[in-house]
Amino acid sequence: MKISISSTNPCHLYPMALELAARGALDAYYSGYPRWKLPEFPPPHFREHSFQTQVVYAALKFLPESLRPSSRKLFLWQDHGFDRWVGAHLATCESIHAMPGQCLHTFRAARRLGIKTVLNHATGPVREWVRIMEPEYARIGMQLTEVCPYDDAYFAREDEEYALADWHCVASSLARDQLISLGIDAQRIWQVPYGADSRIFYADDQPPSPTFRILFAGQVGVRKGLRTLLDALILAQRADWQMDFYGAVLGEARRDLDAYRGATPLNFHGPVAQPALATAFRTGSVLVLPSLEEGFGLVVPQALNCGLPTIVSDRVGGKDLVRHHENGSIFPVNDAAALAAELQWWAEHPQRVRESFDWNGPTTRLMELTQAALS
Repeated sequence: MKISISSTNPCHLYPMALELAARGALDAYYSGYPRWKLPEFPPPHFREHSFQTQVVYAALKFLPESLRPSSRKLFLWQDHGFDRWVGAHLATCESIHAMPGQCLHTFRAARRLGIKTVLNHATGPVREWVRIMEPEYARIGMQLTEVCPYDDAYFAREDEEYALADWHCVASSLARDQLISLGIDAQRIWQVPYGADSRIFYADDQPPSPTFRILFAGQVGVRKGLRTLLDALILAQRADWQMDFYGAVLGEARRDLDAYRGATPLNFHGPVAQPALATAFRTGSVLVLPSLEEGFGLVVPQALNCGLPTIVSDRVGGKDLVRHHENGSIFPVNDAAALAAELQWWAEHPQRVRESFDWNGPTTRLMELTQAALS
């Protein structure tokens, strides 16, 4: 049994490809990301087409906003160009995984070659994202069209990708249920959780900070439940706690941040490399991911694998990994009082997580599902 993987950016599929390669189960990894920027020597059968990716990131870095196309147009150009290249260069294999929005030509080619197709969802269905986020953006005076990268053309393309998929692979029961609600047959959905790269995200014996340090990792914005987190800190009124944000602060977050009147100081570290994030996880007290919509949340297994308890809302797919008051907590989305209570509980019950959340189990699960489907 051999599995091929196609992905514009490494995301969750690159570490899975590494694990598959180590087990001799990887046929090819098609990368839209340049080989030299990946964290280690790529797996066997690595195939790269990164021209569009490098142009996009160069434009975002060096061109003033007034002179460059919108980010949405740039990333669509990147994904579609990579997809066309994979479709033209796809080698015969048993099955291929690719992600929504970047696999139309890939899956068309796979059908011609008799290759089974797996649509690998990095999050829940886009239509669910739109349904949940539209009223939240209205709350801060923004139209969804100002931030939404999806339009009728995107949905038409995605519908065809769905139709070409033999199976769907999701990381959580939450995303699985969302697909079922859209009419996808439950028998065609595989559930394979994400794992953590254990070479970077691992626990050690370093003592955590004596200060109760709450960590947030990801883009600081509306979708991530920023308002709920800030309201919880206001309710707690704990000047002896510390709140550390790791990730870019989006402009849409300014309204909620400016309204913050809590006692807990807020510290913003910006985007950091994975090793630096892992160090923060090893010395923090608890990770909080209060998202309004989150198909999984890769930071959940990454934090847990570093020994860091994790508090998530019940709209975070990574809740499948969380056992309440054992390795974290689950609270109702948008419930600031419930989140404040969970923060207080962990401040009074400091502990570390002592179990593995690496890619070993998920990769075994994927191979089992693939073997059963191809038999």
